[in-house]
Amino acid sequence: MQDLPVWFEIFKYPPMSVVLITLVSVTISTISNLAMKRFADIRRLRRYQAEIRAYQELQRRANETQNEKLLRKVRRRKAYIDRIQKEMMTARCKPYTFFMIPFMMIFYLLSGFYTEAGHPIIVAVIPFHIEYVLFFLSGWIGEPVVGGFGMYFFGFYMLVGLGLGQILQRVMGTSLT
Repeated sequence: MQDLPVWFEIFKYPPMSVVLITLVSVTISTISNLAMKRFADIRRLRRYQAEIRAYQELQRRANETQNEKLLRKVRRRKAYIDRIQKEMMTARCKPYTFFMIPFMMIFYLLSGFYTEAGHPIIVAVIPFHIEYVLFFLSGWIGEPVVGGFGMYFFGFYMLVGLGLGQILQRVMGTSLT
């Protein structure tokens, strides 16, 4: 058991840190999507989303034309739309209540693993200097390094999670759009 930390050290620095963080992110996204499929009525949520989109289009048209008839129709439907938006939010959040604490613990443990002497370490290097365009990112999600921009755990996890999370939602059929 004492060999585990030494063996696990290969995942602390690039390129293996990229592999571990990506695997953790994909696993967490997959579990979240499976929970969404299991605990939420996706067909009903999609129908609600279509109704909300139609309402927003009607509202936009009513505001542009200032047509009194359309404005009345928009006002009449507002309470219903608010109710289904609340229902959608509740349905989407319900599965996450079961998994939020374990996910937070995993994130906390990995965050500690990718820290040395209280400072975050570089876990991935993107091959361009993003800090020239988005200067505020330097020090927050990473720092300039030779060959590009080195990302800390938090920034890289968010980048991978947001990017792959959307793809997994579409593949698993839990995306509402």
